[in-house]
Amino acid sequence: MYLPPCGPGETRIGISFPVPPPWADEISEARIRYGDEFGQMIPSHITIVGPTAINQAELNEISVHLDNVCDQIAPFTVELDGTGTFRPVNPVVFLNITTGYDELLALQKAVCTGPLECPLRFAYHPHVTLAHGVPEPQLDLAMGEFAGLKARFPAEALWLYRHEADGVWRKYCKFELRGK
Repeated sequence: MYLPPCGPGETRIGISFPVPPPWADEISEARIRYGDEFGQMIPSHITIVGPTAINQAELNEISVHLDNVCDQIAPFTVELDGTGTFRPVNPVVFLNITTGYDELLALQKAVCTGPLECPLRFAYHPHVTLAHGVPEPQLDLAMGEFAGLKARFPAEALWLYRHEADGVWRKYCKFELRGK
């Protein structure tokens, strides 16, 4: 995972939808089993904004922005179905999002404006990571073990996470989707 450097007065944030139980636990346990060092530090999620370094003084402005965006976006359903990969470009295996994909694209586009407008390292592709940066056999194992997984859950609230000094991503602020 790419972590942008932080200078004085800066902090790292990320914005995502948490994957709910029971799937979150199953995914986290699998990531750890595959040797993915981030399995213990990153809750299972769908990324909206990946790791981003910001000035700590901007947290309030970003919170207001996220609240305004969530005022315009209605809750929606997410369905996960099977696996995919970003190989050979990036050693990642993920769960496919088959329902809610277009809504996630629209949400990410709305969030990445104003104080969160910045160039993306890769085109945005909503997914749930199963394994990242592990040897090929472990990536293959993740592809196979989760190929038949199907899950359905509501996407009702975004979370702003902060990346703490211990390497763990922790929930900082919740933003309910309230649009009609």
